[in-house]
Amino acid sequence: MTLTALGAQYLKAGRYRLEVQSIRTKDGFKGLSAIAEVKVMTSERTQASTEPTRPGLIASYVENVSDAKKNGGGRFKAFLMALAGAEEHEVSQDFIAKFTEANQAGAFLLVDCDVFPKTLPEKEGRPGKVIEGYRWSNVSPTDAELASIEAKRAAAKLPPLADALS
Repeated sequence: MTLTALGAQYLKAGRYRLEVQSIRTKDGFKGLSAIAEVKVMTSERTQASTEPTRPGLIASYVENVSDAKKNGGGRFKAFLMALAGAEEHEVSQDFIAKFTEANQAGAFLLVDCDVFPKTLPEKEGRPGKVIEGYRWSNVSPTDAELASIEAKRAAAKLPPLADALS
């Protein structure tokens, strides 16, 4: 079964090395969403019943960041912290803007992710539905990976990483 909404492909349960393609925000009828488009570099099965998203595919990671009750802002912050290797106190509105606006500080950076089934609590007598949970981990790029990131940023007409982060 493929999970899609408006043509988006989402990560299925598995362990991944991902390359960020872009991060943006979008105002919709449910509030402000943060959307990271990620390319699957490697994938590994973690659930016997689920085939992970295959390498080469572009998937979307979407969080409604305006719904504090559902901790969307906190989950997106965790994604940015892992991507940038940042501590929570470093994640301000200005920091987030560096990743979601024109300079795209996160473009082509690598991040590791474990996607796992997560059962929500029972609600109004109905069993909790199962959603995907995400556990993000920082990737410290090798010199070769860093050179590749900078080359891809240049080809995309994005500023060098150091400039995008400053």
